[in-house]
Amino acid sequence: MKYIITSGCSFTNNIRLNPNNLNEIHTDRLSWPYYLQKELGKEYKVLNYGGATNDNVSLCRIFFYHIQRLISEGINPKDIIVIGQWSDPNRESIWIKSKFTEEDRAKYGHTLVYTPNWENENGFFYLTGGFSPPDDEDSALKKFGLDNAIKYWEADINWNNILNQVLHWLESWSHLERFCKDNKIDTYWMSMRNPFSQEAYEGWFGAPNNDSDIPTKKLWLENYEILKPYINEVPINKSNYWHYKNYNGLLEWTIDNIEEGVPYFQESEGKYLSWEDYKSKIHEYGWGHPSPQMMRKFVKEELIKIIKL
Repeated sequence: MKYIITSGCSFTNNIRLNPNNLNEIHTDRLSWPYYLQKELGKEYKVLNYGGATNDNVSLCRIFFYHIQRLISEGINPKDIIVIGQWSDPNRESIWIKSKFTEEDRAKYGHTLVYTPNWENENGFFYLTGGFSPPDDEDSALKKFGLDNAIKYWEADINWNNILNQVLHWLESWSHLERFCKDNKIDTYWMSMRNPFSQEAYEGWFGAPNNDSDIPTKKLWLENYEILKPYINEVPINKSNYWHYKNYNGLLEWTIDNIEEGVPYFQESEGKYLSWEDYKSKIHEYGWGHPSPQMMRKFVKEELIKIIKL
């Protein structure tokens, strides 16, 4: 048996990870790990540890913890494969020391716990989402008294300077890569949307106007001397990283590869929408997560090609 650990943001699993039920599958949000399991069959066990609003540092932590957990349970590291989906690099996770119950985990968005027995640790990670998080009276922001801290953190730190988050991501990613390489664990990567091109950086990530032909191979990371040491430490341009065109991701691929009669997004509730129709109904249908049909197509036509099994 081979074990494939997957993780990502809502493009991998649009619910919050439940560490007390790691085998939980929500059939109303079928994503690429589900279809990868279908494609590979019983010789592989695909473990989906993704969750809505995850940031990239949290993804590294989730992978590291659950790789170690499998090894501690007697799984040979050579039988472990990692497939990760990076989110936008301006997202952040902040540890909050506070009583956090299972009821809280199930109720409040923008939160993360990924280890068993986490209730004994009296804390949780608050996920900024890289944008102004929900602040209604029934939000985690209000429940845990984070209003002012997150408001100014998001406005004055995240939006004006993302180098902190990117440094933490690259440091965590390079550590994870070295650990996996030392233990003969194969790793494969992809992105929600474009996090690397200069043009994507200038537009707060993703291809400008969702036009996948605009981004170039120019890495915005090269603009900052403090980021340059990491560029060759992580496999941005290696064969184990799936890119659509120049550093684009699953969102851009979905928009370009729609089939007539197949919905782009899960939010379209089975209706087929052209891209122009979708843009005109953005508030009705949400931001757009690839539909199950597109997730299945992505696995069969793209993802399976880069995985050397």
